[in-house]
Amino acid sequence: MGLKICSLASGSSGNCLYVASDTTTLLIDAGICNKRIKEGLHALNAPTDDLNLLITHSHVDHIGHIKTVCNALSPVIYTHYLTYPAVAEKVPGYLKFKEFDGDFYIGDITVSPFRVRHDVPCVGFSFLSGGKKISVVTDVGKLTADNMRHIEGSDVVFIESNHDENMLMANPNYTMALKRRILSDNGHLSNNSCAAAVVECIKSGAKQIILGHLSTKNNTPELAYETTMELMEKSGLSAALAVAYADKLSDLIEVC
Repeated sequence: MGLKICSLASGSSGNCLYVASDTTTLLIDAGICNKRIKEGLHALNAPTDDLNLLITHSHVDHIGHIKTVCNALSPVIYTHYLTYPAVAEKVPGYLKFKEFDGDFYIGDITVSPFRVRHDVPCVGFSFLSGGKKISVVTDVGKLTADNMRHIEGSDVVFIESNHDENMLMANPNYTMALKRRILSDNGHLSNNSCAAAVVECIKSGAKQIILGHLSTKNNTPELAYETTMELMEKSGLSAALAVAYADKLSDLIEVC
């Protein structure tokens, strides 16, 4: 008994995560096409039927392919009640929706959603099964004390390390208004902010960290990794650290 997690894709171009127990399969977001999802599930030897699709929020890189995914895989969609109208609009007539506003169960997994600060209604998730806990939090400008309480005690944390602030500010293709949005408390988590949060996660028991939702234009995997690793070492802490990519599967991490 336990949980496992793998990123099928993570980044500004599209997002989809796989979280599963021995008997229950969850997908988080549908920002990539059903072909890539099927290929990812096949590579993981995971079933493609009886799927449950959880939505974090309504931005296109998280629900942009939801219509074709629903047509091909027919998942049950779980969405926060504030996000439901925007998601339902993408799949008119689709009946397999369940709205939430608090903890709920899918099979043998307890799902604990928590609101995070973003420029549209957005949630992170903690998943618990067999005494193990995985937390997922991306698309958040600032992690609050309440957010950290939800993540506390996780065995694995998948967390946003979106941008390097210097790279973002030097990017000539981004307007100042867009830069301010990304840097705001309702934007995205920087490498430095992510690293500080990771230190707190490790202090509360996290053994494995996955850095996700990296910007391809304002970050690099090496820079995100080095920023967090440097602060971990400076703090005298250790944990397995990995990076999720936009164009390939991450390693499958199992906690049993």
